[in-house]
Amino acid sequence: METRTDYTQSETSSLSRIALGAGPWIAAAVAQVIVYAAVRDRLPSEVVSHIGTSGPDGFMEPFRLVAITVGVFLAEAALFGYLLVRRRQTVGQYRLVAALAWGVAAGEGYLLIASFAANAGLSDPRDLDFPMAVHLPITVAIGLVAGAVGAALVWKSARR
Repeated sequence: METRTDYTQSETSSLSRIALGAGPWIAAAVAQVIVYAAVRDRLPSEVVSHIGTSGPDGFMEPFRLVAITVGVFLAEAALFGYLLVRRRQTVGQYRLVAALAWGVAAGEGYLLIASFAANAGLSDPRDLDFPMAVHLPITVAIGLVAGAVGAALVWKSARR
């Protein structure tokens, strides 16, 4: 059983903790902007912003969708950066928060960016072919691998 020893600031700097929590979200935001820049000339006037169980059911202007997505990613970066700076955490709690930051950022980033990029070349966004039965398992796999990386980064820093 893990001891209740707090994982203090002296063990890892605040800047390192913020980078560990915010980094994957910032990377997702940058990736979204890069994908938008690469495909913006091939996007329809509206792109799919939501995919329900019966297919695309939400639509929005591409730049607006990118702005909202980047804003959400940056808000999540601030949240996870803050959560990893909190002083009273066990090593296990710190590892869990880092794993969640990395896993959810990678999974959510993949799903939102891939579905956005899939709009390129469509004349009507209702024609989007983005089968969730294919993309959800990919999202989960990416999230699990990235979460393991986040946890491993904490484990490595805690062992120094």
